[in-house]
Amino acid sequence: MKKLLRVVLPLFLLAGCDIYIYQEPYVAYDDRDLFVGRYQVEEYSQTTGRYFSYTFVVSKSCCDPTGIVITNFYGAGLAVYATVAGTKLSIPWQRIEGYETEGTGRMTADRLTLTYFVRDLYARPVVTDFVDAEAWLY
Repeated sequence: MKKLLRVVLPLFLLAGCDIYIYQEPYVAYDDRDLFVGRYQVEEYSQTTGRYFSYTFVVSKSCCDPTGIVITNFYGAGLAVYATVAGTKLSIPWQRIEGYETEGTGRMTADRLTLTYFVRDLYARPVVTDFVDAEAWLY
């Protein structure tokens, strides 16, 4: 009888309780969404001491969940690969169409600040341009 009470009594106690299960809705957040869009760029070349203006487009990479592609990078029609983590952007060293580049960036509100270098491998002598750029979403 005691064994029966040990099994049945907790079942009666649980039967008197209401159990609610609440599941938070899953919201997928992609850091790259902060960066995607068309930008107006103001670029300062530390090498030449000149300012340049152009536009570039940032889109998500098809193959990397943290990757983006910057099209018309450096105003030279280059498609540069970068990775995103939160508000930070990293351009790993890469060689594209006769240029080498590497750099970093950060997004604040709708302004992307970039610091990078571009080395023109076709120029003689080879020229390395150190660049500070600010780009605004529009």
